[in-house]
Amino acid sequence: MNSVNLDYLEPRRWKHLAVPYLLERGGVDARHPALVCQGRSRTYGELRRHMRAVGHALIAHGISPKERVALLSRNRLEYFEIEAGIAAACAIMVPMNWRLRPPELAAILRRSGAAAIFVDGALLPAIRDLQRQGEAPDLRLVIALEGAEGDLAYEAMLASMPDNPVPREPFIEDPHEIIFTSGTTGRPKGVVWTNGGLLFNSLQQVIDFRIGPESVTHTSIDLYYIGGRHDLTWATLHVGGTVHIKDSSGFVAEDVLRYVCENRVSHVLWVPTMIYELLRVPEPERFDTSHLRLIMCGGQPLSADVTRAVQKRFPKSAFVQVYGLTEGGGSVTFVPDWALHTKPGSAGLPSLHTAIRIVDDKGCDVPSNVDGEIWVRAPSMTAGYWDEPELTREMLADDWLRTGDMGRLDNEGFLYVTGRKKDMIISGGMNIYPSEIEDVLRGHPAVADVAVIGVPHEKWGEQVCAVIELRSNEKPDEAELIAFCTKRLASYKKPSMVRFIDTMPRTATGKQQKFQLRERYGVQPKP
Repeated sequence: MNSVNLDYLEPRRWKHLAVPYLLERGGVDARHPALVCQGRSRTYGELRRHMRAVGHALIAHGISPKERVALLSRNRLEYFEIEAGIAAACAIMVPMNWRLRPPELAAILRRSGAAAIFVDGALLPAIRDLQRQGEAPDLRLVIALEGAEGDLAYEAMLASMPDNPVPREPFIEDPHEIIFTSGTTGRPKGVVWTNGGLLFNSLQQVIDFRIGPESVTHTSIDLYYIGGRHDLTWATLHVGGTVHIKDSSGFVAEDVLRYVCENRVSHVLWVPTMIYELLRVPEPERFDTSHLRLIMCGGQPLSADVTRAVQKRFPKSAFVQVYGLTEGGGSVTFVPDWALHTKPGSAGLPSLHTAIRIVDDKGCDVPSNVDGEIWVRAPSMTAGYWDEPELTREMLADDWLRTGDMGRLDNEGFLYVTGRKKDMIISGGMNIYPSEIEDVLRGHPAVADVAVIGVPHEKWGEQVCAVIELRSNEKPDEAELIAFCTKRLASYKKPSMVRFIDTMPRTATGKQQKFQLRERYGVQPKP
């Protein structure tokens, strides 16, 4: 038989797909609006030109392939052209949380080894101070997005660069960015996303959430965070739709609703704290939301009552709850609109191209309806943690991602997340899942928010502690809340102690930071 030369070992036919391709491809309508932010806009043609200018400028100023380039800014129109331009130069973006204090910024700059940074004017003095103090030793190029206090001024830099394609070619498996996690477990980790991870995540959302060139997305979340750029946003840019970017000021629900209506937005991501505010807006009939086709909600599950309230408030919108994590490549599962009432509490079915396993401590699959650790496999999942090979080996089992989340699959394949593996409480040899107790306590009329943690106990190993944020003017005592749980839970699951807190510590996206609660309350109580 004659041999046939097939491209198996190095699939050149698709390795050239990378983030800049989304803006360079021939099918893009260069006249169509791509981005809108605070009264300014970019067409796809303008976005492509600016991406090229950023790429050329980085190369001209000595940035080599795979060097890290940080971006420290509030939400702004230029964010995506900078991200795509960094990718065009084959560098690796490091999006930074603009709310961090200078020592925290310094830690990320050092850990990533960032050689350059784009920084907005209000944050520029902090970066210059860090340089003077020797806290950013690898940083050699500062590009000021406003003013002239940087090594380069952004607008002048763009004007001086050519408009031809950037003379480097990124590949699908090249690192695209390092996302430092929001810190729900303490020290943030640098999660590496590849070009392919971004492309597959956006393609999955294009199909699962029916996004097309006519789609209009509004992002209300900070762009440094995964949800701001990788939930609906890059998916919309992938197919030539329009993305509206809210500024980084506070979330005023009525203003957001008005904007969504006036701009005929079709897709939004709202986290639970936003949902609660939106449901409180008076006279909702003032707002015509008939064009709003899909509302995505992630961060933490919503109760069945809140879900029904959202569907009543937005009757023509599909309401989709998602489960995801930065390491998993965005949305891992989602609850289809048709299953919201038949599968209360579920995190949904696997997203497109995603597989899920539930395993025991030995890595063996468990039967349906049995709790275990959630493992994920998807082309969008992380390549690993930046410069932390041991943690990467712990996280990845062959081609499966150990999420660290606990859950179960029902007989129809719907996922139910029961909590973080590290959050599980072991008391007297019994496994106790905080989410079950939290769901009960949320049903108490005085409870605004609750987090359940384990604290050390000499006899039982751990005991259950409920940390509660009360509603205004409510003052139940510890005994009342424990009795409330006793009527609804097995005795070993009820809290042994209740602590009250003014404001629950959360990340920028609304996730509870239980490590802070453990630090505050997790000390053995004196007898």
